[in-house]
Amino acid sequence: MKYALEHCECTEIYSPEHVYKFAGECLVTRKPYSVTVPANGLFQYRQGAYIQEAFPNLSSEDREFLISGTSPEGWKILYGEKSDEEE
Repeated sequence: MKYALEHCECTEIYSPEHVYKFAGECLVTRKPYSVTVPANGLFQYRQGAYIQEAFPNLSSEDREFLISGTSPEGWKILYGEKSDEEE
C-alpha cells in the first residue's frame, strides 16, 4: 500500500460506514483512479496484516493500485489481457 499512503489523496468518510478513499493518478495511464477501503482494514494493515488479509473484499486490481499505482487499465497496457487459464 506504499503508493497509496505516499502519493494519493486520502479522504475519510463516515457515512454510511467508516471508510477511506485513496485517489491518485495511475502511473501508466496518468488517469485518475480511486479505491475505497474499510477503516478497520486500514487499521489491520497498519498493524502488520498483509494487504490481502486486511482487504479481502477488494479486487486484486484495486489492491495492486494501492501497492504500485498501476490501475487495471494500466496493467492491461503493460501486460495485456489475462487468459482464462491465468484466472
